[in-house]
This record gives sequence, structure tokens and C-alpha cells, in this order.
Amino acid sequence: MRIAHLMKRYSLKRGGGEYDLVRLSSSLLKRGHEVHLFVHDIEGETDPKLVFHKVPMNRAWAPLKILSFARNAPRVVEESGLDFDVIHAMTQTFPSDLYWNGGGLQINWLRERYSPGVLSRAWMNPRHAANLWVEKNLFVPGHYRHIVSLTSMEKDQILGDYKVPADRFNVITNGIDRERFNPETRQKYRTDSRRKLGVADDQKLLLVVGSDGCRKGFPQLFQALGKLPSTLNWRLAIAGNDPPQRWLPSVKRESLDGKVHFLAHEKHIERLYAAADLVIMASLFEGYGNVIPEAMACGCPVLTTRQVGAADFITPGVDGWILSSCKNIPEYTSALEEILSLQDLDPFGWKAVQKVKPFTWDWTVDRLEEVYHLIRKEKSTGITA
Repeated sequence: MRIAHLMKRYSLKRGGGEYDLVRLSSSLLKRGHEVHLFVHDIEGETDPKLVFHKVPMNRAWAPLKILSFARNAPRVVEESGLDFDVIHAMTQTFPSDLYWNGGGLQINWLRERYSPGVLSRAWMNPRHAANLWVEKNLFVPGHYRHIVSLTSMEKDQILGDYKVPADRFNVITNGIDRERFNPETRQKYRTDSRRKLGVADDQKLLLVVGSDGCRKGFPQLFQALGKLPSTLNWRLAIAGNDPPQRWLPSVKRESLDGKVHFLAHEKHIERLYAAADLVIMASLFEGYGNVIPEAMACGCPVLTTRQVGAADFITPGVDGWILSSCKNIPEYTSALEEILSLQDLDPFGWKAVQKVKPFTWDWTVDRLEEVYHLIRKEKSTGITA
């Protein structure tokens, strides 16, 4: 098949949707498909078999950036003059044959971020207004044929907010790169990685991966850690792009000096998973969260919240833990105290490995190809979107 993927950036250096695009396009090439990428930016090396098309984007102002890519990407696809079997939007742009909702809904992020009174005025913020306008148009009849959501949480939210017919939905979770994320990483990297981080053998290492600390729940995490008994022996490492200076006042206010370490973005994140005893992804809102299945595949259990889509992977108290909300500080503190008081977290980690074992990229692409074939059949028989 000839397939078009629409995404703002193709990058080997980032996680999230950019990483998903790299893995998906590579897998489809190996299966003999012709893959075209309609992007604005390219970072790192590219496969010569991929065909790239430049999408103009106005970067002068955040709302213009959002709106210009949303409208320009389909225009560039049309102007290419190519007949695509499937036009697959992996970011917020319309119309398309398939919209991949990998990052959750903006409306739900705003609900978690702001109080109801503030939320009612979200349209007054130009960036929020642009995101909400594009999001609303993604789900207008005729702007899509099918939708893929990564989790049942995402599906339920779209059904509730935008009234999309249930038969247009497919829940297909992301695959896990088994070459990078596997239990062997603990034997291979754990000792050396902990030594480089200065973590003692008798200390439990907590790990947070990601940027945008407000969304990731950094303030709530620091509050919960600040209330832990001083007898617990732990360290926290934060790997991401947030400037440490932004969070040092919060660290100091909670008397966490010397316990919290800010790391630069780590290219080999699997080595940090190997070093960690617990990964924390207790975000205010996260449509998916690749960190959760990646960490579990490496044998590291995860503490997360109900507002994170990839919490679907976790059976609480068996292979990880789920909070009702990171805003519930007493619950957060109690969970951390309980986990840190356990002598050995390895049994949870090994159960986590088994839980995510089926979810390879081959598994994901098999199911995605089924949707692609359905779309091609609909288009060939004249069924409208």
C-alpha cells in the first residue's frame, strides 16, 4: 500500500509521538509498503526508502504554529498529486482517513489542569483556543474514516466529548521495542548506571522520565516526598528537558536538598530503567505514556494515576500501583511510604515483564494493517467518510 503519515516532526532523538512515527514507518517499510512522511522538521538520520514532503508551518506564535500545520499538511498531501491508499494523521490535522489519537484530548488536560471556573475561560488563551478548535474539527463527520486510540481511557473520553460513533474506533496500544526494553537490561546496566548516579546499594532509586513538569505532576510529587518519614532511604532522579532552576525552589521548600537529582535528556533511557527500583509517572493527565510499558518491559514497576492512559497495563498491587489522582497528597504519600518500606521490589518487576510481553511492534502493526485494509476497501467501493 501507499501510505501517508502526517506529523510535525520526524526525530530519532525524542520520545512520544515522534518515536512512534519512527518505529511505525520503519515497520511498514519492512513489510513492503511505500511510506511517505509529511513533516515540518527532520532530526537525525533517515531511512533512504522513506519519502519526505515538507509541510510549511508558521513558528512565529504558538497558536499560528498549531493552526498552520493543521491546515497545511492536508494541502501538501493533495498538492503531491499522489493517490494514497491511507492518509494517516499522527498529530492534530484534518481531514484524514485515520486519526491516531496518541496524546489524549486537550479538553481533558485542561479539566485536570484548571478549576472549573478557569476552564470556562480557556478560550481566552489563544494557544488553548487554537488547540481546542483543531481538536473539535478532528471529530467532525467527514474529517475522518476511522480513529485509533491507544487506550480505553482515550476512547471513552472521545466518545463522551465528541460523540464519535463507536464503530469508527479501534483501540491499538503502542508496541514495545524489545531490542531496547527487556529484562536483560537490569543485568547489563544496573550496577554501572547506579554507580554513575551515586546511588548506594541500600538506597531505592525513584525515576521520573519526561518534560513539562506541571503536567507530569512535579509539584505534587515533591509535596508527597516531603512528607515521607526520614528513616526511608531513597533518591529521586528526573530525566527530561525541564530546566532544573524551575523546580529547585520546590525541592528546597520540601527539604529535599541532596535527594533529588536532575539529569539531562538521556538518549539510552533503558539504562535508567535498569537502575531504578520504581518509575513514577503520576501525571495530572497523559493520553498514553510510553514510559509505563517501557519500564515494565525492563523489569521496573511503575506508580501512576487513573489520569494516565497506559495505567491500563497495571494490576494494582501486583505489577505496579495506581493512585486515584496525584492531587491527593495523603494517598500519594501513603503509597510511596508503603512501596519504599518493601524490602524487595523485584517480584513486582518480574510480573510487570510478563504483563507487557505480548505487546511488540509486530503486534501493533498487524492490527493497524487490518484498519488500513478496511480503509482501502471502503475507498475502493465508494463508501464515504
